[in-house]
Amino acid sequence: MLIKMGIDKAGSINKLGRELGYRSRVHPGWSIRQILLGHQAIPLDRLKRLADFLNTPMTDILQYQTKPKSVTPESTRDALLKYGLWGYYPR
Repeated sequence: MLIKMGIDKAGSINKLGRELGYRSRVHPGWSIRQILLGHQAIPLDRLKRLADFLNTPMTDILQYQTKPKSVTPESTRDALLKYGLWGYYPR
């Protein structure tokens, strides 16, 4: 939900990546895509930037932490589809 709100506010995944401090010239949104797919965790400093960007208190964000073992391809796909983002299907 937070990433979706960030994309909506920034205008695109690449613009959100730049807002969060990713500086790749080719694809600043690559890390955002990896986070969305569950391949990469959100570093705390980037999460703080996202909270500031969305004007959301960190305490509200941190209450939704998940344990790494609960992140599965199925749960990731379901969460993406729930918030209107693209999904993927594991092989």
